[in-house]
Amino acid sequence: MMISIMNRKKSLIIQMSTCSGIVLIWTLLSLKFPSILIPSPYETLTALWHITVSGELLHQLYLTMVRMLVGLIIGMSLAILSGLLAGRFAVIYEMFRPIIAFLLGIPPIILVVVAMVWFGTNSIIPIFVVSILVFPTFYMNIANGYRQIDIQLLQMATVYKKSTWQTLRFIILPSLMVPFFTACSLAAGGAVRITIMAELLGTSSGIGAALTMARININTDKVFAWTLISVLVILAIDSFILNPLKARMMKWNMEE
Repeated sequence: MMISIMNRKKSLIIQMSTCSGIVLIWTLLSLKFPSILIPSPYETLTALWHITVSGELLHQLYLTMVRMLVGLIIGMSLAILSGLLAGRFAVIYEMFRPIIAFLLGIPPIILVVVAMVWFGTNSIIPIFVVSILVFPTFYMNIANGYRQIDIQLLQMATVYKKSTWQTLRFIILPSLMVPFFTACSLAAGGAVRITIMAELLGTSSGIGAALTMARININTDKVFAWTLISVLVILAIDSFILNPLKARMMKWNMEE
């Protein structure tokens, strides 16, 4: 236990030292180059303060998170349904193979451009792009997780004439918890990045759009501020959502 605490303290010290080094290099570069190219940490924090007190931060962050969640829920729901069917029926599983390979091969930026052609520039673009790009992750985990369920358990449910709902509730869903949590941990962080990227090109609001406006107006301090906000949002999701999901996933693994 003591060794574990010491290791955590050592790890924290190393990480803090790395962050301090990054800030130091950033400060030195800001002294060498004009602020229009590299604003100082102080200028970036000042811009961040102005964005916060003006209410712009909460407004844009709210829009980005709502779009990300809607896209994630749509893509996850379709993937779970498709994954269950593909896991149950081998024909459907094989039918989806080329579709998943195609989706995995599409660069996100191309999908954003195609969405702009189809939908114009509005909130549908990030929702559409996120739902498409998270689909393969959830689908593969659910479909492959279903195919790994002990066939004897399913046969016993049939022998004892258990209903479809009982089989789903007591056999299938518990067996798919670990694959589901794995998919969530993989997709959540990426969904934020995808949403911001889609907003960067395809919307007039949200964190991505705010980055675009700051670039157009050559407000480099705001560009750095919004970039910092994006990083902090992703780190917050990792700390407060993904890590608990990973802990839950490990708990399920131990129970199994």
